[in-house]
Amino acid sequence: MALYVAILLGVLVLLPTLYVLLMPDAADWRQLFEQSRFLRAAGNTALIGVVSTVTATFLGFLFAYALSRRDVPGRGLFRVMAILPLISPPFVVGLSVLLLFGRRGLITHELLGQDVSLLGVTGLWMVQSLAFFPLATLTLLPTLKNIGSTLEWASRDLGWSWAQTFYRVTLPLSVPSILNALLIVAMFVITDFGNPLLIGGGYRVLSVEAYVQAVGRQDFGMAAALCVVLFVPTLILFGIQRRMLRRRLTVTVSGKTGTLPAMPLPIGVRAALVAILGAVSLLMLLVYGSILIGSFTRAWGADWSLTFAHWDAAVVRADDIRNSALFAALAACITTVSTLVAAYVVNRTRVVGRSAMDALAVLPAAIPGTMIGISWLVTFNKPPLALTGTAAILVLVMVVRAIPVGYRTAITTIGQISPSIDEAATDLGASRLRVLGRIMFPLLGGAFTASIVFGFLHAINTLSAVVFLISPGIELGAPTIVNLAEFGRWGAATGVAAGLMLVSLVGLAVAKMIFGSRLRMYDL
Repeated sequence: MALYVAILLGVLVLLPTLYVLLMPDAADWRQLFEQSRFLRAAGNTALIGVVSTVTATFLGFLFAYALSRRDVPGRGLFRVMAILPLISPPFVVGLSVLLLFGRRGLITHELLGQDVSLLGVTGLWMVQSLAFFPLATLTLLPTLKNIGSTLEWASRDLGWSWAQTFYRVTLPLSVPSILNALLIVAMFVITDFGNPLLIGGGYRVLSVEAYVQAVGRQDFGMAAALCVVLFVPTLILFGIQRRMLRRRLTVTVSGKTGTLPAMPLPIGVRAALVAILGAVSLLMLLVYGSILIGSFTRAWGADWSLTFAHWDAAVVRADDIRNSALFAALAACITTVSTLVAAYVVNRTRVVGRSAMDALAVLPAAIPGTMIGISWLVTFNKPPLALTGTAAILVLVMVVRAIPVGYRTAITTIGQISPSIDEAATDLGASRLRVLGRIMFPLLGGAFTASIVFGFLHAINTLSAVVFLISPGIELGAPTIVNLAEFGRWGAATGVAAGLMLVSLVGLAVAKMIFGSRLRMYDL
């Protein structure tokens, strides 16, 4: 088992990472710091990273705060709006902005009669805020739920107003989770590829510049240099986030939270929450509604008659969505088994190199998808590891992208199982493999189900890593959507996008039917 984990992480994570880190030469680095376009892309990445992260985290906090209070009207709608971006490709929001606010957009052109567009930094800021605020909501909600109602009622007994209670009790106790949410959202924002490619326009960021250098100019040395520049801040953010998780002691869960109901919110606060979150939810409904409507519209912005041609092309004749679903299912199964084995080896054995395995298992979370795609393209392009152009490389890169979450879930769950259970089995003569299959896997039911479902949803929607590795005859849904949108084929793009989201929803529904209450994901 240890050998399997070492080979898996060494070949699929360590080798490509080292390859791309060592690829740029002195000329590449000199050109990187001399050409204004690259410096501008770095500045653009930093700027949009800051503003989008702050906005997305702020929206995420508002959603989490509202979902933690039972007296806020519309919580059911807000919960759905906070889940949708988690189970659909993030760049779908960017595609929708093109449909709603582009030159031929439904709102800007058809309703307002304006020849304007949100392409550029403004549209990118809005899109990333909407696409990534659910990550902040998911991070913040457990803390806001666990803040003891006793503390809030005690503050009211002291004569504090809601505002004083919020600023002196609720907000200070939420600071560690807020910082954690900021770090997580920032990593996703600065490595975002699909949205900047679709609606960034002339506002180029590092991920798109790396794509242009690799695909457009075939300059892999410069593409690798740009990836390294992008990798440094994500690695720093990831390191800080991991350190915070290890050291954080949340006082809200260290004692009894009490049985009192949550303190009711003032009418004005509830009205403000409903107004803000209602507006965001309406915008989200427009986003996903435009994708659905576009999939039935003959020619967006020109011919609004209804047609099933896009669905017919996307679902009936095209192989892209079927490939995505099949490869994602395979990747989810491989990821689940691999992460559980890796977690068992690291947590329950004393093999040499456990610390290195632990670091490599979570490292892909810090590596930008663009960097993974480029590193795999150049690493597995020649013997003895010639995988480029095959379906295997697409499945394996999906596995690597999903490993960190599955591994962290498994390692947490295994840590909660007493070592005496598997030690007793080994004392009775059971092998490590038998202990893992007959004892640990059944006890890891929650981690198993969460890992396999998350692996499927993450794999089917991934873009930046696979866009470099697809080949004629083996296409995937996510890259197809972006390619169609770039060529202005909005109907076909929305058809594939709607089909991909439908497959994701069906997959989640089937998993819920199979696993029932054992499936604990996106518990909003």
